[in-house]
Amino acid sequence: MMQIDDFVEAQALTDKLQDTLPFKVFPTKFFLRFLLDRGESVQVDAEFVVESLFYSGDTGGIICALEDSPSFSNSQEKMVISISHLKIDPDHPLATEIIDYQRRRIHRLKLQDKGGFTSELLAKTPSTKRKKKLGFGK
Repeated sequence: MMQIDDFVEAQALTDKLQDTLPFKVFPTKFFLRFLLDRGESVQVDAEFVVESLFYSGDTGGIICALEDSPSFSNSQEKMVISISHLKIDPDHPLATEIIDYQRRRIHRLKLQDKGGFTSELLAKTPSTKRKKKLGFGK
């Protein structure tokens, strides 16, 4: 099984995020589908607030606990979700770092889902830009 996150980097980002709590986030399509499957009615542009978070390792990455919201019909439960399934407020001081973390994590999860030797090699190889191939005679 391949490693999804660089533990040191993910924990460092988690620690930095702790200092910015609470902060607002928005749902991704995945999160909206999850809420709809639960019978919740949520607007596409709904705003949520992360009240606490922790790093769960490769299993879930950075996990965010959301404040109770009128969007949730059952206020007895605390909503927790991976930061990979949330859109960060573009005004957040760590927005660029969070987006980079999300992209890397989602990319590696996709590689892991494909499985096989190639995904292991790709996961260990630093990403490089591929040269554009030109057709014959161009």
